[in-house]
Amino acid sequence: MDIIAPKNKREIKVDFAPMVDLGFLLITFFMFTTELLKPQAFGLHVPDDKDVQVPNQTPESSTITLQMKGNGVVDYYEGFEQKPLQKGTLTLYKQNSLRTHLIDKRNRILQQLHTDSNYTVLIQPNSETSYKEMIDVMDEMKILDIRKYVLVDVKQ
Repeated sequence: MDIIAPKNKREIKVDFAPMVDLGFLLITFFMFTTELLKPQAFGLHVPDDKDVQVPNQTPESSTITLQMKGNGVVDYYEGFEQKPLQKGTLTLYKQNSLRTHLIDKRNRILQQLHTDSNYTVLIQPNSETSYKEMIDVMDEMKILDIRKYVLVDVKQ
């Protein structure tokens, strides 16, 4: 048995060029109208100072200044810069770390004053301090629950 095909049967050709054009137009449209990632910034909560008449005086024994030198090295002095009570060098990432020293400082303040409400950390970066180091020091303030810390202008 032979199957006989009709003589006037046409071959159908579908042109996909307009479909490809439409696909590229849709891709372009969605690329321009969507947001890939919104910029993210960490929040820094600062107190409202409109009700403060006289700034709080911080005792010399409750103050520590961190001078960031770059490469994870931090010089510190306790008390005031003119005549420090104690000074030395710490690192951000190794033994003799910043975290252990800040915890020790808090314990000494608690022994002496029986409260750490005036515990104040002054942070002085310099031109060699990296952004990562600054974020790491700010993280330490948050982790150790140090409520008073001040970021001082960059020293050259």
